[in-house]
Amino acid sequence: MPFYVYAWIGAIFGGFFVITAKLTSKHVISNPWLFNFLLSLAVLLFTLPPAIYYHAVIPNNWTMIIIAAIFLTLTNIFYIFSNKSLDVSVFMPLYNFKSIFAVLIGIIFFRENIAVNKLFFVGVIFIAGILTSLDEKFSLKSFFKVTIAVGLATVFFNILLNAFTKTAMLSNSLWTATLWITMLNFIFVLPTMPLFKNEINKLSFSHIIPVGLMGLFDAIGILASNKAYQGNLGISSLIMNTPFSMIFAFLFSIFAPKLLEKHTLKIYAIRFVSTATMIYAAIQLSR
Repeated sequence: MPFYVYAWIGAIFGGFFVITAKLTSKHVISNPWLFNFLLSLAVLLFTLPPAIYYHAVIPNNWTMIIIAAIFLTLTNIFYIFSNKSLDVSVFMPLYNFKSIFAVLIGIIFFRENIAVNKLFFVGVIFIAGILTSLDEKFSLKSFFKVTIAVGLATVFFNILLNAFTKTAMLSNSLWTATLWITMLNFIFVLPTMPLFKNEINKLSFSHIIPVGLMGLFDAIGILASNKAYQGNLGISSLIMNTPFSMIFAFLFSIFAPKLLEKHTLKIYAIRFVSTATMIYAAIQLSR
């Protein structure tokens, strides 16, 4: 298949993952620590078969693998708490702050210079990010909350996760790095078991099925996006930025408002326009 087909598949299944995570945390698994444990286990189980098939071995370099696993654990924990407390149409646009964090890391740690026009796009992303958090009260204070800070921390940890994962793959194969990062993440999650041990015996298929679906959606999304990036990085990245999770959340607000989130059309219009602006600015910033 052409690379752009893989890119669309990756974007759509990424949207499925986000919506399923929100529905699960809101209606099925209220304890975020139990949710994180089950999700880490599901992703590991879906990673094992292809890793074995593609001959994953013991890593040549453990340092980057361990660091990447630490940031994967932090990313997952902060993601689940953010997903639980924020609307999908507020949380997902925050990922466009990746470009700002990348610029800041370059300036602080690598003493990179930044052009004035790029500073303009940094400002555009920040202002549009504030607008995406607006609700019916139309208060700018809606952005300056702890929940938004946790969401931004998720994005920051995700950047570091991607950076160290790519570094780990320089000395290890794709599946060797993926398998051991995923496995170490699950090991790092084990100490949190006292936070949900009393709920393990109460688990049923209604808890397992959505988490299993998330593991499947995550695996399909990652595999499809990797295939797309091999074909064309630029166009694939643009397609992958399509906010399918926001589109799905909007559809839920119309046909099943009690399941996910509900806002006026005016609020969704502001959030979609602001998100599109952030995506455009992020693309310009990455050039």
